[in-house]
Amino acid sequence: MRIRIAVLFASLWLSALGAQGLVYNLMTPRDSVTSDATISVDLVVMNQTNTASAYELPQALAGFLSSRTKSWAVELVAKDLAAGPVASLGFAYHAYTFELPEGAEGQLILELERPALLRAVIAVAEKHDVEKAQQTATAPLSNVLTSQAAAVAIKRTFLDRFEPHESVYFVYGSGQQSAKFQFSFKYRMFGDGALDTSEGKGPQGLYFGLTQRSLWNLDDDSSPFYDTSYMPELVFQSQALVDPDSKVLIQWLGYQAGLKHESNGQDGLASRSFNIGYVRTGFVLGDLKDWHAILVPRLYTYIGDVTNNPDIADYRGYGDVTLVLGRNDGLALSLTGILGSKGNKGSIQADLTYPVKFDRYLDFATYLLIQYWDGYTESLLDYRDRTTSIRLGFSLVR
Repeated sequence: MRIRIAVLFASLWLSALGAQGLVYNLMTPRDSVTSDATISVDLVVMNQTNTASAYELPQALAGFLSSRTKSWAVELVAKDLAAGPVASLGFAYHAYTFELPEGAEGQLILELERPALLRAVIAVAEKHDVEKAQQTATAPLSNVLTSQAAAVAIKRTFLDRFEPHESVYFVYGSGQQSAKFQFSFKYRMFGDGALDTSEGKGPQGLYFGLTQRSLWNLDDDSSPFYDTSYMPELVFQSQALVDPDSKVLIQWLGYQAGLKHESNGQDGLASRSFNIGYVRTGFVLGDLKDWHAILVPRLYTYIGDVTNNPDIADYRGYGDVTLVLGRNDGLALSLTGILGSKGNKGSIQADLTYPVKFDRYLDFATYLLIQYWDGYTESLLDYRDRTTSIRLGFSLVR
């Protein structure tokens, strides 16, 4: 097994000598297969550069299968093309399958012209000749790189299903609750997270989301937490296709519909909790590659028991709206407004962010964040009290 791994990586690196950027290689099944097998091959993409590199592959690849006396045209069809950029000095692979033509047996050469000129050998035998011949040839990297296959399995079933949800930040300022932080993520439970432009629609799926926001008396003795809001939710998300080169003034971003619980995790008189059902959509105005605005309105209704905070709607209302002004690689201002149901309890949060990157020593990218808050319900514990604060810190997801 170690020899096979060494040979694999040696062949990959040797094929990369003299080339720049992305290098492609073709991996075929290591064992003999039967003449009626469905063949699975791996197209390996290697990145020789010091930065992550994006790439595109077609859904189908045209190839030729040749024996000593005959050749056949074959079409290789991708199983999954949901790929992101290849990490610096890393690699990725994608499985393609095809059916063996009638009469194809023995030592065969598979040739591809795109995405590069590639050749590989496939051994085909009759069923009675090979005791362990396979009727379905599995992905070669799964056979050879067992440790890598385990990592890929985790990535496919776990890691690549995580996505950012709400903003993630830590800020510090003056006042009793001097520090405030929030983390948030969502995990795709069902659905396709890949962008499938061939069908004219974006990814969609059912997600479990979790957001936690805490106010922290960092300057007090023992630095106790003042209040924490826990916000688990189930959300169905459907993204629309957005063309960054489009000259259309307004583009739709898609929608979310969800059920969300919010509570501060306490009991007795300090307990606060409620549930909402909501729908949220978004629109982008302007040039996505330059200055633009994003408008995100949300409507919600309260579901079930609100006895711990019976007048919460007077302060939270039945909706909110976020307006983001800025550019992807520069300064951005996010304004979120909330109006209580009686029209006299308003709140606003302003987040001014600017991207920074510490290349030289840390290779770490983040955003500088100035956050301003004025209104009610920043803390569930004293949601009826109006508070004002300004804090400075950083944001990982804005």
